[in-house]
Amino acid sequence: MNKNYALLLLGLLLVLSQGYRNQGKDEQAAKKEIKISVLPGLQFDIPRFHVQPGQQVTLHFQNNDDMDHNLLLLKPGTRVEVVDLATNMGAKGMAKDYIPESKAILWHTKILHAGQTGTLNFKAPLEEGVYPYVCTLPGHGYIMYGAMYVNKSGKMPSLAQDKNIPPSNAANAHAHHAHQDHPFEQKPPYYYRTYMEGASPAAFAVRLSDQLAFCWDATHCKLRYIWSGDFLDFTAIWKGHKDAKAKVLGDIFYREGALPTLQIGSTAHAEKPKFKGYKLLKDGHLEFRYSLAGQDVFETISLAPEGKEIIRAFRIPNLKQALTFQPTQLEGAGSFTYQGKPLPGGKLSLDAQAGKQFTLVYSLNP
Repeated sequence: MNKNYALLLLGLLLVLSQGYRNQGKDEQAAKKEIKISVLPGLQFDIPRFHVQPGQQVTLHFQNNDDMDHNLLLLKPGTRVEVVDLATNMGAKGMAKDYIPESKAILWHTKILHAGQTGTLNFKAPLEEGVYPYVCTLPGHGYIMYGAMYVNKSGKMPSLAQDKNIPPSNAANAHAHHAHQDHPFEQKPPYYYRTYMEGASPAAFAVRLSDQLAFCWDATHCKLRYIWSGDFLDFTAIWKGHKDAKAKVLGDIFYREGALPTLQIGSTAHAEKPKFKGYKLLKDGHLEFRYSLAGQDVFETISLAPEGKEIIRAFRIPNLKQALTFQPTQLEGAGSFTYQGKPLPGGKLSLDAQAGKQFTLVYSLNP
């Protein structure tokens, strides 16, 4: 009796041991590895993928783009909420990798520069659903996102009918209206970080009103141009065309020339300006910060309440040298004034005290 019991126990142990070995093999096979990179036009190259509930996942995100990017995995239905939170971080966002404080964020990479790769190791949620992933750098999250489908069936809708991925990845992307520059209506002022004609990849496109917008270049720390009319057409970017740029839909009526508009002190050994970030002000406008000739410069471009004048304000708190400001003058397009008077000879010269804070007004011709 004891001998038979011992044999039975031994057999049971062998079965259990084999079961554990098989379970280990199943778990090993169940692990999933995802590799995501970037396509031209602010797109992830994989717009969606599927995992099983509780599956072990390794996600490699390689930034092969000229722009910086990050990747956040979020709870279902929270993408726009998290993107808006990241946008409102303003200049402080860069130091925190544009990762806002939110319980909706499940996993995230840091900001990745060109050529860098971030890896996320996680266990997929047990609750089935569609979990968005997104880049939260300013202006990116409204068009640069994808979907992680978590379910046991493995089913996903057809690309043409998938509302959880960008329109550019859907088969019916051609039905997108060319003038739809945002997935939901925005109230000016608002901005995008995007690719623009006549500017470096580090460009800001800022919508001041329903009829006025400007492009500001963070690489060269200067205003590039101002236009009137409709905002931007992102179609080429959404479709991933090589070297695609956002198309200005209005008419450019002011374009700054190649010479530096703002000069501090002597120009004999002028150094290139260095972009140091920006701040989203309470009124929705942006304050750009950069260094020039060893001085911190704060620049804001806004619209006067009546909407007929563009206000360009500068703060240089520690200025110790005289400065000059010389915008490009275009006949018939309007004129710059300082303290209500036209710039003498089209050029403004200020001593160190007056130059610490000054405002120019660009009066638009009716």
